[in-house]
Amino acid sequence: MNNAANNIDVIVIGAGLSGLETALTLEENGLRVLVLEGRQRIGGRLYSLFDLPGAPEAGGNNVSTAYGRIIAASKTYQVELVNWAPRYTAYPDPQELFIGGEHITAKDWVNHWHNPFSGAERTLLPSTWGRALLRKHMPFKDLENWHDAAHWQYDVSVHSFLKRLGASEAAIALGYETNISYGTTAHDVSLLQLAFVDHWQSINRRSSSTDDAFVGLFKGGNQNLPIGMANHLRGDLLQGKRVSNIKLEVDRASVRCSDGSAYQAKAIVCSMPFPTLRHVVIDPLPPKAQYRAIQTLGAKPITQVHLIPLHPFWLKDGLSPALWSDGLVGSVLVNRDLTDPSQITSLTVWCSGLNARNLDRYSKVDAGRMIVAEYEQLRPAARGALQVAAVHSWEKDPFSGGTWAIFQPGQVREFAHTLAAAHGRLFFCGEHTAISARGMEAAMESAERVSLEVLGAL
Repeated sequence: MNNAANNIDVIVIGAGLSGLETALTLEENGLRVLVLEGRQRIGGRLYSLFDLPGAPEAGGNNVSTAYGRIIAASKTYQVELVNWAPRYTAYPDPQELFIGGEHITAKDWVNHWHNPFSGAERTLLPSTWGRALLRKHMPFKDLENWHDAAHWQYDVSVHSFLKRLGASEAAIALGYETNISYGTTAHDVSLLQLAFVDHWQSINRRSSSTDDAFVGLFKGGNQNLPIGMANHLRGDLLQGKRVSNIKLEVDRASVRCSDGSAYQAKAIVCSMPFPTLRHVVIDPLPPKAQYRAIQTLGAKPITQVHLIPLHPFWLKDGLSPALWSDGLVGSVLVNRDLTDPSQITSLTVWCSGLNARNLDRYSKVDAGRMIVAEYEQLRPAARGALQVAAVHSWEKDPFSGGTWAIFQPGQVREFAHTLAAAHGRLFFCGEHTAISARGMEAAMESAERVSLEVLGAL
């Protein structure tokens, strides 16, 4: 057993936000901590492409006023958070709508033959239809307690709920499943998941209405926050340490890595997403419900293609370079220079759900070519003006297995209250274990909880 330091109290697996915040909190309370990270970089699902113009984000993006823990961390670890709200006001970069390869204006959409919605819903754009219906018809108001047993009757598929509202298959396919935010189809995500999301979004909406509201990005790239946190660690952080085995005993716990190294401590905190943890041998196995959670909890597939514009082709066709389509190109967002937001530095193509899995069948080179070819078909002015700078699949990423966690129908009832429970000397944190927040803030929420659990146990 070749520990990086002697007498380690806690091994933390993962150097993303939740793992680092846990390690720092435990160190503040006098424990000796070793952090093991499988990647050769720090940050987990905060991933800034530092080598590209403007350092666009491949992972977590904006921070709002509701991200109290993240804002506090920026001050504690001295990583500047820049208010990006004025940029969105000055340069809103609206998404052009393309359905069936045809550009459709918002004015024409209401009566367009591609519009599958009915009645007053025909005024809704496809990108807003699903969210608007779910918010209007959510069957219970106690969204903060979305996971409570009193609401388990709603642990059903979003598809079945929308069908009960009278939505057609065509409306669901375009209004929910195209550029899908949660799940891969409307069949494989629980309505309670959407209740959780709406609860978190409502907190952000309330925060954004205050005088001090802002939309923040960390200066130089969001990954600078976990890098700054790592710089404050007193113990060792070892990269390239992919954990393959976790052994739990009465008075100690140990891990073994794929490179043959092994480490021992009084306790282990695991921040690994469940799609990756299911490939780790845990001895003894967790309880049945928790084991099923590890084996089956899903994560959202997203593949990003980052494009560099070689010249401002959007001036030629008079359209925003951002777009929303029902094709492979999916949703395209604009990235602007932090110091001079009048300059567009890159475009990020977001391929989600089944679209992402389709693109993932190809090499990165071929995937990039396919995206550029379709974008150029939709926007002839862009021909020869786009360079593929990066392609990243979060589902194919062996240390993530997807982006944010997704509860399938029935899973909230089955294991939402047990998936984060301590298993002997093994403790769990990470975005997937949070119940009050989403994204970056969820990671920090989970670190608070697990730190208290470990301190109480040791």
